[in-house]
Amino acid sequence: MKQKRWLLSDRQLALLILFYQLLLVVAVSSLFFYWQGEAAARSALLGGGIYWVPQCLFSVRVLAHSAKHATPHSVVASFYSGAGIKLLSTVMLFVVVLKYMEVSALPLYTAYALALLMQWILSFTLNNRY
Repeated sequence: MKQKRWLLSDRQLALLILFYQLLLVVAVSSLFFYWQGEAAARSALLGGGIYWVPQCLFSVRVLAHSAKHATPHSVVASFYSGAGIKLLSTVMLFVVVLKYMEVSALPLYTAYALALLMQWILSFTLNNRY
């Protein structure tokens, strides 16, 4: 028996990935709150946010163009500009958090790394596109 496959649009896929990443960051922060207290939970939220906010900016930039009017050049340009925005905002957020806030390194980097890992896992598994 053939199984029906459901496909998500690019926008739906991006929103679903962002939602799961946010859910993961909140869960990791809750675990750090339980294990190490409020300061660790705050650090984990900041670490996850350092990944999540630039990813949101990237998604908005890439998905802003209408598929009807997109040319190969405009699609590539939006990806490059989105990647640039993501890189610059990530660096800026790390600088601001590490310079001006008191954070615990382990929760910060753990939440950041797990959000990044979640991006890879979901990108490769959702919709079986890759």
